[in-house]
Amino acid sequence: MKKAVIRFSSVTYALKAKEIAEKNGGRATVRKNPNPKKNEGCGYSLIVVGNAEKIINMLNLNRVKYLGYEMI
Repeated sequence: MKKAVIRFSSVTYALKAKEIAEKNGGRATVRKNPNPKKNEGCGYSLIVVGNAEKIINMLNLNRVKYLGYEMI
């Protein structure tokens, strides 16, 4: 299983992404970033466990904006 941390500028996008991840067989948790960078807005992350590449592709297909991601 692969994991990814996907960064978002708002909790709204993070929650939309969580819903998409769970519909596509992944487990996901939304977390508040303790010290978001200046360009990250409120700064939320989604920790995804499962097929992370598939979930990132689904976010792109559904036009859910994210700031970046890191495979862990």
